[in-house]
Amino acid sequence: MDFVFIELLLWAGLIFFFWALKDGLGRVESDIESMGLFPGFSKTTHNRMHFVQPEQVREPIGSYQGSTIHRYAVIDGWPYQFDRICLPDNAETLDFDERFVAPGLVYQRCTEPATP
Repeated sequence: MDFVFIELLLWAGLIFFFWALKDGLGRVESDIESMGLFPGFSKTTHNRMHFVQPEQVREPIGSYQGSTIHRYAVIDGWPYQFDRICLPDNAETLDFDERFVAPGLVYQRCTEPATP
């Protein structure tokens, strides 16, 4: 009987520990986002579908609705590679490493340098 009571007590303590950890990490995440330590990587940024303007583009690979699709683009100083076409009214959410360029081009952050 004592063994069962001790085991239940340990399980309750573990559940409380995970709950406290989740709560504390949620506050840390919101503090990091409010300080702006990682610009462009917040939840609010990647869920909103708004167009960004690339600083540089290179390697044209096609066109869509009268705009040229480039293989690589530099956005906010980071290199991005063309991933797909997305219509704004599809209400698709972007991942934290994706950017939306008019008229509906989705670019994903890449490790390859995007120099002209």
